[in-house]
Amino acid sequence: MCIANNIKAFTMKNHRSPSLISTAQSLALVVALFSASAAEAQCCNQGRHQRPGSFELSAGATQLALTESNLVPFHADLTYFSRSRGPIRSGIRLGIVRLGSSSIDDSPSLPNSSENAANTQYRMLLPGMSGVLRLDPLRGGFRPFVEAEAGVDATFVDRRALNGAGERIGYDITTFQPALQYGWSAGVRVRLSRGAFLVMRYGNKHGGSLNIPLEEGPESQFESADGDRQTATVGLSFGL
Repeated sequence: MCIANNIKAFTMKNHRSPSLISTAQSLALVVALFSASAAEAQCCNQGRHQRPGSFELSAGATQLALTESNLVPFHADLTYFSRSRGPIRSGIRLGIVRLGSSSIDDSPSLPNSSENAANTQYRMLLPGMSGVLRLDPLRGGFRPFVEAEAGVDATFVDRRALNGAGERIGYDITTFQPALQYGWSAGVRVRLSRGAFLVMRYGNKHGGSLNIPLEEGPESQFESADGDRQTATVGLSFGL
């Protein structure tokens, strides 16, 4: 993997460029999920009525096991499931975890210098993208499901420089470190109206360890997070 697993808490770290091998493995897993679903749709359940596609928007929290503590930041994801004739549906999930933010005041101490004043702001995020296969066998108002997914998550830090008027005068991405992730989840959809459902889901992900940036030094100080993560979300599902 492209991310070292021996990073100690509150230590300096030199960034490594993403590994082409890890990226190829991640793309291969996502393609395999979609290929399996496509084969199932063509070979099985040809006589069944094709169910419409759907979008799901959910929010909740993700638990990250750090070296010396746990972090439970806000999590949001958007999932699209394609049309299907059988109980297995394929989709793609885009997720993002807000790890925090920090600000450094670079304003000079000289009077009447607000035009040259600058403030540096950092946003620390954990974005991800994965392919999903969902087993959704029941019809009705109460629909339990289980899922398998695989893809890539990454730690992401961007830096914005602002002048005294609050206008952005500079932008840079200081950290982008992806890691292969795979996992499972289970949940239930409860019908609210025609084509609308309440969705509750709990999931568990595994994979490469992630280096979580620290607010006091988002460009140089990181704490290693275990590859196992738990996520619980609640949201809405809308059929097309």
